[in-house]
Amino acid sequence: MQITTMPSMSQQSNQESQLFRCASPFEAMTKAELHYSRRQYLKTKQTAVMTKSRRGIRPMRSSSTAYLDYTQNIKYYQSIIGSKKDFLALLPYEISSQIILYLDIYSLCRIATVSKTWYALVRSNEIWKKNATLRWKLTIPKQVQLDWYHVYKQRHILNTRWQTGRVATHSLYGHSDSVYCLQFDKTIMMTGSRDKTIKIWDLVQYQCLRTLHGHEGSVLCLKFNQHFIVSGSSDKTIIVWSMATLQPIMRLHGHTAGVLDVCFNDQYIISCSKDKTIRFWDIQTGRLVRTIMGHMGPVNAIQLVGDRLVSASGDALVKMWNIHTGECLRKYVGHTRGLACVRFDGTRIVSGSNDKTIKVWNAETGECLLSCEGHSDLVRSLSFNQDRIVSASYDQTIRVWDIKTGTCLLNFQNGHSSWVFDVHFDSTKIVSASQDRTVLVMDFTFGLNTQLF
Repeated sequence: MQITTMPSMSQQSNQESQLFRCASPFEAMTKAELHYSRRQYLKTKQTAVMTKSRRGIRPMRSSSTAYLDYTQNIKYYQSIIGSKKDFLALLPYEISSQIILYLDIYSLCRIATVSKTWYALVRSNEIWKKNATLRWKLTIPKQVQLDWYHVYKQRHILNTRWQTGRVATHSLYGHSDSVYCLQFDKTIMMTGSRDKTIKIWDLVQYQCLRTLHGHEGSVLCLKFNQHFIVSGSSDKTIIVWSMATLQPIMRLHGHTAGVLDVCFNDQYIISCSKDKTIRFWDIQTGRLVRTIMGHMGPVNAIQLVGDRLVSASGDALVKMWNIHTGECLRKYVGHTRGLACVRFDGTRIVSGSNDKTIKVWNAETGECLLSCEGHSDLVRSLSFNQDRIVSASYDQTIRVWDIKTGTCLLNFQNGHSSWVFDVHFDSTKIVSASQDRTVLVMDFTFGLNTQLF
């Protein structure tokens, strides 16, 4: 395991480490008021020396009188400060907790240093549970007692690592040729390779569990769920495998060139190919249901959400289709060269192209919302969520982008030694596959307890 950090973000990390080293605001207020009283004393003293009357300069006050005035001022201000009431301590807990819920994480940590009462209030389990559940979507186990301060702290550290690029890297070796595709969940990962095999990996131990043989050409794409594995190959066929037995159920023939991408739901298996077609197959019988010939170039990628399918082609177009009628609903025009990848979440479409850019589209209107520029070669693969886009390129880099602004947040340049063919991520890791025959896992959660993330 190798741990790396993006050096450009180290200053921010140092600022995070100072989070719990805050002085009490009351202490600062006391010093300020006492300092003010001293200034007032010096001003009065100077006025007493310089003031003149009609009969000449007034006599200077004695030093003992001035000192007495000064000490009286100090006692006066100290009495004001000492008489202040701790309003949070006087209020019922239910009201106090609601008040401090409006504070951000930094302010919460600062007020915890004011007094023991405030520390106990801030350290309350309910406070951190509400903050954590309001800020993040967490899987909360039933009838389990959690230290929500600890949970929040773990997630906060995870977010900081996403900002700084601090990861533990694991390189997985096993394929004897280029690794073209991958998919993973919380426990396992599957990869397809030019060596004609599919490998199943344990993502906890980073060990290969099983190797599947069946295709006569490169495995270019695959998808799986709890019931099926569907894989497409340069041998022009699609194999449907049983997830329970890991044995082929059926082989689908029909494409006249390599199968470049697949997806499926409860009704259809959908495939796209270098032969410029999109084909729909009955998932139970394997019967060819529909063929769409709507692109002028190879259809390199597809994504299915509900009853809408999005496709990306070498003709530089993204298109949306109704899967029940085969009707083209919308075109997305903007890329200047062929597209290699596309992703769709129901409201937004994100596409990557040989023009070296990534574009984000409004799925309903067709408007291009933003364009991300930074890669120096074809954008081969990408994934996205509500906050970020992760992309992989033939320039051998993996980049993380802010999906709202298009800003490049992270640039991992040393993970692979050749073209990067596929990339996927979740809240805890980025996983990529490359021509260099390796699968790279970049883990942001080393040393953390991330069962809820």
